[in-house]
Amino acid sequence: MRPAMKVDRISRFKKEMIDLYSEVDLRLLLEKITAGIRGYLACEEASIFIYDEEKEELAFETATGAQAEQLKRLVLKKGQGVAGWIAAERRGVIIDDCARDPRHAAAADRKTRFRTRSLLGVPVLFNGRLLGVLEAVNKKRGKFSSADLRLLGDIAAFLAIPLQNAVLIRQMLEKKKLEREMQIARDIQRTFLRQEPFAAPGLDVAFMTISSSTVGGDYYEVLPLGDGRVLFSVNDVAGHGVPAALGMAIFRSSFVHMLRLGSGIDATIRHLNRLIAETTEANLYVTSCTCLVDIAGGAIEYINAGHPSPLLLRNQDALSLEERGMVLGMFADAEFPLARFRLLPGDTLLLFSDGMSEAANEQGEEFGRGRLAASAQQRRHLPAAEIQAAMLADIRAFCGRDDFEDDLTLMVVKYLGNS
Repeated sequence: MRPAMKVDRISRFKKEMIDLYSEVDLRLLLEKITAGIRGYLACEEASIFIYDEEKEELAFETATGAQAEQLKRLVLKKGQGVAGWIAAERRGVIIDDCARDPRHAAAADRKTRFRTRSLLGVPVLFNGRLLGVLEAVNKKRGKFSSADLRLLGDIAAFLAIPLQNAVLIRQMLEKKKLEREMQIARDIQRTFLRQEPFAAPGLDVAFMTISSSTVGGDYYEVLPLGDGRVLFSVNDVAGHGVPAALGMAIFRSSFVHMLRLGSGIDATIRHLNRLIAETTEANLYVTSCTCLVDIAGGAIEYINAGHPSPLLLRNQDALSLEERGMVLGMFADAEFPLARFRLLPGDTLLLFSDGMSEAANEQGEEFGRGRLAASAQQRRHLPAAEIQAAMLADIRAFCGRDDFEDDLTLMVVKYLGNS
């Protein structure tokens, strides 16, 4: 083909497609591009792959033809198939007989029952960064020529800016959508956590949680049972974000349901362990420390399922309650020891998640149980809310920041006695 004809084709393409520079809807943009490729290169179908730099994958973002929807579900690794080869080599290619070319991903043809006879493909680059791959499939008459290859390369260069803009806008919209969904999840999660202060004669209680992400996996419960006993529980679902929050929601609903049925904490914990072990993935487990306090006499029973051991402040001592079983959800038939002791007036019980003791500074040094105990012991004469605030302030000062890599949950229970 003479250069003038090639220039004429790209000039006409640019003139007809100039409105693509104002198109911000990625789906519409890609549909217009593929329609233009089919028309100007006289081919049966056209496809566009969008490159994911983090995953090093190419996805069929759009394709023309009867099997387009099936094609869109295909993903190629960089270097896989012709498109993957183009992405890796960053140069165009003409294949006259795909059946004889080892680079051709025949699996796509088998999946869609379509025969790719010939193919022309080029990378889409923007400032040296790979955005994707354009392909023209099955020349209607004759073979794809070097002039066709140059034309598709010019089209790719022309489309780089609008494609980059549309991809960025879609990513921004998806991020906003995710943020909205995460906020909804956080609002729902907050309904699970007691927000109002708890007051009961003989007890002074404070509790708080700080999520490391928009939604977290820590869960606390303060539940009066109506017979002079109050349940206190701090739990930590493995992981962060939405999966941990969903696991927490499942745990919480079953936890409260069993307690309101009148089940003891031992039966409740065994039920939850079996439920998690038999109905969730192997990587979902929960650590839990649950205490039941009889306000009248100070009798307390507790079960610790793989959770950080509670601390008991008594006079000048900070005692660690070491009775402990395995985490919930690992083995359906696991047993969990029930421990008992008696609170004395003036005792302070600290329940917390590992985010408190494992919070680290820039040097990687953890705050640790020793500092946690010392921080609380120095303020043992203060109300529970002030002890809690001071401990959190000490952790933040030690770490040198306000955000943390793990969720932080702390419950301070001061036993005043039955007045």
